[in-house]
Amino acid sequence: MTLAADVRGVLVKSIEQLEGVAAANIHTYVIPPTDMTDDKPVFLITEISNDDAGFGNDSPTRLAQQSQIQIYYPKDYDLSMDDLETTLKQIMRQAGYYCFSGSGREMSPDNQQLMITFKFNHNK
Repeated sequence: MTLAADVRGVLVKSIEQLEGVAAANIHTYVIPPTDMTDDKPVFLITEISNDDAGFGNDSPTRLAQQSQIQIYYPKDYDLSMDDLETTLKQIMRQAGYYCFSGSGREMSPDNQQLMITFKFNHNK
């Protein structure tokens, strides 16, 4: 299983805690053109790095992994973005993924939706 698939599994397992989010709108690597929702956030999970670390006896003892989650909000999103983002970070932290960067919200250039990017560290 890939790192991105692992992260998706963490989110889908906790979907009830992510208010207004549907598992069908959580994607790995690419958002398919068929995901045309305009009332729910869309999540895109990608991998940043997956490097050997913690060497012993000249062999790696763990993987230092980094993943990224981008959230694309619908234009008329009326729930709390702050609450959703805080819950996301809590769910990830409980699963051993620690946020090391949150970009702040920005406007996507193609469709003028608000989006935010979070980056997470994980050791495997």
